[in-house]
Amino acid sequence: MALEKKLDDRTYDDLVDEGIAMISRYAPNWTNRNPSDPGITLIELLAYFTELLVYRLNRVSLESKLRFLKLLRGVKWVESHLPSADHENVDEALTVAVLELRRPQRAVTPSDFEQIIKEIAPNVVRVGFFAGQNLETTDEASREAHRAGHISFVIVTASELTSTQVDILLDQIKNELEPKRLLTTHLHVVKPLYLNIGLNVAVRMRRTAQRDEVNGLICKALTRYFSPVPGGGPDGEGWPFGRCVYISEIYEILDRVAGVDYVEDVCVLHLSTNEKPFDEGTSVGVQIGTHSTVGIDARLGMAMPGTKERLLRNKGGELVGIVLHPYELAKLTVVNLQFISNVTGDVR
Repeated sequence: MALEKKLDDRTYDDLVDEGIAMISRYAPNWTNRNPSDPGITLIELLAYFTELLVYRLNRVSLESKLRFLKLLRGVKWVESHLPSADHENVDEALTVAVLELRRPQRAVTPSDFEQIIKEIAPNVVRVGFFAGQNLETTDEASREAHRAGHISFVIVTASELTSTQVDILLDQIKNELEPKRLLTTHLHVVKPLYLNIGLNVAVRMRRTAQRDEVNGLICKALTRYFSPVPGGGPDGEGWPFGRCVYISEIYEILDRVAGVDYVEDVCVLHLSTNEKPFDEGTSVGVQIGTHSTVGIDARLGMAMPGTKERLLRNKGGELVGIVLHPYELAKLTVVNLQFISNVTGDVR
């Protein structure tokens, strides 16, 4: 036999003790708390009547529970799911129904949307929320333009998915959000938009280091730090949307890699927003070290559209960072890795 479930299980003694404990807070000058005190007698009287009310509260009939469940779930649901109702299965159904009431039925704030999305897809670890933007368009200028009533969500999953899996997930999320959105609101659910950054890195190794091992550690360190999932980024919560990539950070990351004595040079060779990131058209230019301004904004004497505004330089013209759009994440790849021997100083 299942234990009886009570809405309130406080007894007469519990109520008296609770009432006496409240005296110090609401009547600190009341110091005589003997049973003969009229105030204590009044507390005991009120506890007696309260216990009677609690008893009646707990005597909820099966019929009353069924009526409440029909109000929450509907008559047809109760008739189909509970053909033979008893206290135990009705109590269980009521518990589930009440808990579901806590789930948001309408999404207004970013936290509302994020909660719904993570319930739909537990693999989602981050949701970027961008009001007034349509990130589904492939035109960069259109993405930047303000669009009233448009909301875009960038979905970041814990593990990489295939193209088909991504499309299915995005459709599933959008179909679930559509009936919960406010009227006149246009929703856009997209996968992460990356700025691919191709690097040329020259490092001086320690004498005992192995080239292949250091190569793997460098790639792993950059991937981990610039990862969008929790664990990456300067705060360990994933690389922030739209945060600039600073060259000094890359130096710092590489300098901590086991087997690296120090970093000789870091150059940005390519910038691309394509899924297949690097080809001849993504070259930043001929760059002589990090302190050179030669060729930073041009390739073979021709201006590179969209490249100049991506490059962040200090007053001396030194390249100090790469600018991301507010909705973008960074993906760094070492296109060319040079190892400098500590013995001869030659690049090998």
